[in-house]
Amino acid sequence: MSYRKILTVLTGGAGDRAALAAAFALGTSVAGPSADSAHVLGLVPNPDPREAVPALGEGVSGALVEQIMAMVEQESANHRTRARQTFDAAVTAAGAASADQPGTRGLTAQFREVVGSQEDVAVVQARLADIAVMAQVDEASGGEALLMLEAVLLDSARPLLVAPTTFAAGVSLGRRVAVAWNGSRESTHAVAQALPLLKAAEQVTVIAVETAKTEAAVGGELANYLAWHGIRAQVRQPVASAGQPVGGALLGTAEAVGADLLVLGGYGHSRLREMILGGVTRHVLYNTSIPVLLAH
Repeated sequence: MSYRKILTVLTGGAGDRAALAAAFALGTSVAGPSADSAHVLGLVPNPDPREAVPALGEGVSGALVEQIMAMVEQESANHRTRARQTFDAAVTAAGAASADQPGTRGLTAQFREVVGSQEDVAVVQARLADIAVMAQVDEASGGEALLMLEAVLLDSARPLLVAPTTFAAGVSLGRRVAVAWNGSRESTHAVAQALPLLKAAEQVTVIAVETAKTEAAVGGELANYLAWHGIRAQVRQPVASAGQPVGGALLGTAEAVGADLLVLGGYGHSRLREMILGGVTRHVLYNTSIPVLLAH
C-alpha cells in the first residue's frame, strides 16, 4: 500500500499553508526517485448558503434571508480565494504538475471546490483518497474546521495526518517516527495505515505508556511484529506521573527521541452528528508540535 492520492482539506485559514506543506512532503516521498506517482487534491468544502436559512427560524423577512445568504456566499468566496492562492503557491514550491486524471508520473496536484455540508463533503472525498491531511485546529475557536477534522477522523475510514500550524516546506516528515501503542483496535489500525512510512523511516520508536489498563510490555510485542516487515524499532516505556495525562507522556517521549511524526490510534465515537474524541486523542491533537497520523 502507498499513499497515491492525498486529500488536503482547505479552509482558507492560516493553517492551509502547513497542511499543504505536509501533503506535498508526503507526496514527494512517494513520487521521489522511483518515478512513482502521487496526487495531492486540494479540497475546499463550501457551505450551501441555503443551509443557513432554517437556522433563522420562522417569521424572518425575505429581505433578511437574502441578506444572510449573500453574506454567507461572500464569506465563502473570500475563503475560496485565500485557499486557492495558498494552494497555487504550494504547488509551485513543490514543483508539482497540474492534473485531474491519473496517468501522469511524478507529483501532481488539483484544486477542487464542492458545495454542501462541509463535514459530509470532507468525509466523502476522504473516502476516495488514501490519506487525508488537515491543519491542527484550536479547540476553543476551531468552529467548522474542528467539526470537519473530527468527522474525517471518525467517519471516513481513512488515516488522517494532522499538521501543526508551524509545519513548513523543507521540514522533515517521517524520517523519525514514534508509534503510540497500547494493543487496542484503534492503535492496530493506525500502525497498519502507517506501514508505508514506517518501512521508509530511518528511526522507529514504539512508545507504550504504562497505565492501569496497559502493560508496558506490549511495546516489545509490537516491535517484534514490525521486525517481520523488516522494520527495526526501539521501545520506550514511560510511566505517566501522577496528574500527567497519557497524551502528555506520549508527546514528551516523542520529543525526547527526536520524532518528526507520531502515529496514534484515534479514539472517539459519533453520536447523532456530535463527534466525541477520546481524552488522549484530544490532548495530542491540541498540544502536538509535530505531525500526527491518526486512524480510527
